[in-house]
Amino acid sequence: MDETIAGLRGRLRLTDEEDQRLVLPGGLWHADSDSHRLCLIGRLLSSRVPHFEAFSTSVQGMINLVKGMELRQIGGGCFLLRFNHIIDQNRALEGCPRSFEKNIVILNGIRENENLQLVDLDWCDFHVHVHEFPLSMMNLGVATLLGNRIG
Repeated sequence: MDETIAGLRGRLRLTDEEDQRLVLPGGLWHADSDSHRLCLIGRLLSSRVPHFEAFSTSVQGMINLVKGMELRQIGGGCFLLRFNHIIDQNRALEGCPRSFEKNIVILNGIRENENLQLVDLDWCDFHVHVHEFPLSMMNLGVATLLGNRIG
């Protein structure tokens, strides 16, 4: 079966009409150049796909939105958050990392003209609070040892 599909795919060709390039006029190219500024891209670090409506409601609740946002799935387990105000976007980033059903939610900003599929969403910074730790052991060497142990 796979050989048949591969053979058919190898014979596919675009017609001259289909192969024409689309050239965008200069006015369209920069018409929405600020659209990335109120957006974040995110990913849930989980082996399973969450129920999107439950996830969307949870994300909106954890950010404590003032002006609201739109959350859209964009494929590959990623989602796009489009905020209505910079205050909400800042709140989302300040609380990172966040979690949903004991899984880390990674959020990252988007640069102008950035390909969303190339944004690195495989890691995030977070703090670890160590209780009852002696003051004399709070130094870079011990911090490095603990960090390497945690991973």
